[in-house]
Amino acid sequence: MSSSEEKISIDDRLLRRVQFLHPSFIKEDGTPASSSFTLKKGENGLSVDVERLTDYDKSIQDSSRFRLYALKASYTQELGLDNVLDPIEGNSAHALIKGNFNRSISRKLAANCEKILYP
Repeated sequence: MSSSEEKISIDDRLLRRVQFLHPSFIKEDGTPASSSFTLKKGENGLSVDVERLTDYDKSIQDSSRFRLYALKASYTQELGLDNVLDPIEGNSAHALIKGNFNRSISRKLAANCEKILYP
């Protein structure tokens, strides 16, 4: 299957990079804050990478500043969100989680992600 035909499956995991040195994004207990799963001004979706299309090193980009967390694509769909493959230059695994983002959704995403033990 070519990348233009690639689809995100409900079995996929979506990787989100989170700044771990900044207290606004990581709580004292090491879990991500809901702000790590909030759309910033001008964004039309939450930026993630499809795990099976990348590797952790490429997805994390800078392990001195970021950690990776995984969300199940099936879970984001259960919340009424859409998972859309959105390849960008240099990252064919890039995708967006799109939909009605509000505080409740951001909290649920933060509470239901899994920390990737990398590096």
